[in-house]
Amino acid sequence: MSIVIITIPGEDKRIFANSLHKITNEQVDLVIIQRPKPNHYSLIERLKRLYKSVGFWALPREIFYAIRLRANEDLKNTLGYFRERSAQISESGYLPKILETVSVNGDDVYKILKELSPDLIVIWGSAIVKSHILTTAKKAINLHMGFCPYYRGAIANQRALMRREPERIGATIHYAETEVDKGDILLTIKADLSKSPRDLFRKLNDEAEKQYLNIARRLSSGENLPKQMQNTSLGETFPLKQWTPKTRYKLAKQILKWEKTGIL
Repeated sequence: MSIVIITIPGEDKRIFANSLHKITNEQVDLVIIQRPKPNHYSLIERLKRLYKSVGFWALPREIFYAIRLRANEDLKNTLGYFRERSAQISESGYLPKILETVSVNGDDVYKILKELSPDLIVIWGSAIVKSHILTTAKKAINLHMGFCPYYRGAIANQRALMRREPERIGATIHYAETEVDKGDILLTIKADLSKSPRDLFRKLNDEAEKQYLNIARRLSSGENLPKQMQNTSLGETFPLKQWTPKTRYKLAKQILKWEKTGIL
């Protein structure tokens, strides 16, 4: 059994890759890491990017909210809750072979995967993986931090929270297809709403990673797991461009209130 992981840089991703390599008796042949785009844009470049997302008339409003968010440390900290995880200890470095790339969909990646012809591609956190990459493997799975089919895309749990639908905060492990987060579902995980916001997301992220590791291991051993087709008409897909300063500010205020009062 040959496994390829497609992911992004990060300590949690490295620990996951090493753990999967160990529990599958070193069947992870390659970890493909998509390097992040430079974030050291000049002020003019950042304004141009914001303008493309919101348009001319909304630009002053978004700048106003960006300044307010930047000035409030408490609000900024609440937005980090979506990435909360328990501390883990692991070896330094990657145990499997790694390939760093600017695009997981590039010709260089395709050529390597075509030669490897993996049995399983395990995706976590990368850019959208295109069909020509997915078809190099017998199966491909993805961990989506959102509750499918209701919330798909880059800011799924954020949107569920903004719409005051806490029962639809969660994670989904599904087969990867060309359409974003629309593949058959292997497992959904709901958030524990009895927890405070920070603890809620820490527990959710920990459980999602644990279950993803288990499902990847079981598939790699040849197990035939039950799956459920999504009714994609029930939900929406939210692109990252909607994650504007105004959106971030309002959500941060909402989380801070929830944390202080216990009322969502």
